[in-house]
Amino acid sequence: MTPRTLWTILLKILGFCVFLQLLHILPRLFEAIFFISSSHDPIAFTVMAQMLFSSSIYLFMIIAFIFRTDWLIRVLRLDKSIAEERLELNIHRSTVLKIAVIVAGAILLIDSVPSLLQELFEYYQNINDYNGLKHYPHTGWIIFNLLNVLISFFMVTSSRLIVNFIERKRKGKVPAAGV
Repeated sequence: MTPRTLWTILLKILGFCVFLQLLHILPRLFEAIFFISSSHDPIAFTVMAQMLFSSSIYLFMIIAFIFRTDWLIRVLRLDKSIAEERLELNIHRSTVLKIAVIVAGAILLIDSVPSLLQELFEYYQNINDYNGLKHYPHTGWIIFNLLNVLISFFMVTSSRLIVNFIERKRKGKVPAAGV
């Protein structure tokens, strides 16, 4: 394994960690945008702009770490600092990426299932107070947690598909978007 391959693996794992953090930030961002759009306070718009800016930084980091790792390694000159030409680690890059996708999906699943069950339990406790799920004030959180469970389940069960998509992007078989 070359130093470049080691840095590629580490940056992609870091990209999956940033992706998990973004999944926690997005619902709060949408909730804040909805709240701020109903308010006409100038401070609220400043807060919304800051939140959008920080979310765009997260998105840039995800794209750079997962899909543009070669560019990032070249710009930061990460492979120049290691003196050894080859590092002995007999694990293929796709195997490490598959493990990273499975672990990230498992962490997301472990985090999302209790939240989904809690929201569903609260809904069923108050089912008589609301006229269906449409009028329940926390319906968005139920949908968000359900989507998190589905995404994490997909990450755990179809990790090979995700890794193949990332590897095809790296090899240039799929046209890259942006950045």
